[in-house]
Amino acid sequence: MSNGIKLINDINKCILKDKDMAFWWIGQLGYVIKIGKQVLYIDSFLSEFPGRIIPTLLQPEEITNADFIIGTHDHDDHIDRKAWHQISLSSPKAKFVVPKHLIDDLSESLKISRSRFIGLDDGISFSENGLKITGIPSAHEFLDQNPETGSFPYLGYVIEGNGCTIYHSGDTCLYEGIYSKLRTWNKIDVMFLPINGRDAKRYRENCIGNITYQEAVDLAGSINPKLVVPGHYEMFSQNSENPLLFADYIDVKYPEVKYWIGKHGEMVKLSDHTINI
Repeated sequence: MSNGIKLINDINKCILKDKDMAFWWIGQLGYVIKIGKQVLYIDSFLSEFPGRIIPTLLQPEEITNADFIIGTHDHDDHIDRKAWHQISLSSPKAKFVVPKHLIDDLSESLKISRSRFIGLDDGISFSENGLKITGIPSAHEFLDQNPETGSFPYLGYVIEGNGCTIYHSGDTCLYEGIYSKLRTWNKIDVMFLPINGRDAKRYRENCIGNITYQEAVDLAGSINPKLVVPGHYEMFSQNSENPLLFADYIDVKYPEVKYWIGKHGEMVKLSDHTINI
């Protein structure tokens, strides 16, 4: 049995009660999230890529259990165009959640029916099968809001279901308004945040940046989730960070905030009161 099939079996066998959720890190800022009986793949980076350090845990043809495939923005390590067509065949009932301005191009170029796409933007939500997903702008160095349409190319998502609330930021820097947007929700249980940071060298090379580990700590400390999960630090040597710096800083500054730093493919399960790893 391949490691990918074993992971799919683990996901399928995971039984959740009310107010439970589980997730599996599959690299970079990609996670499989299970809420109730719904399985979501967000920012799944599955294709071969120059300089990639961590091999893919899953092949697109192995993903037979997806209810939603979610992409935060149109970069290869977040919307994996090479993998999405095959996933649309392997999980024929899955819906694809993306920034709304991408739908026409993704549908046409990837040969996926437009009816399978759900387009979101700032404050736009959809609800289906007991889930509600809401778009929040992300600033991948800049917000880059389209002046004509008002749409945002980079999104984070707040996912609500089974009594749980999750925020996945996608790639982002801090910007005026992000704190107030997140405080729209009384309680966020889990936050998935990048920590790889940014600098002039990377920006010159078109490696667009994110929040630093210090900024991620302060964002989590302000929102005070049940759990914060740092990511986007291990896939490429020229765009990495040491997660132990995140851990040390949050331990000192916000010792009440729990975090998870673990292995790819490891299940993390949250119930109403406990975190099981």
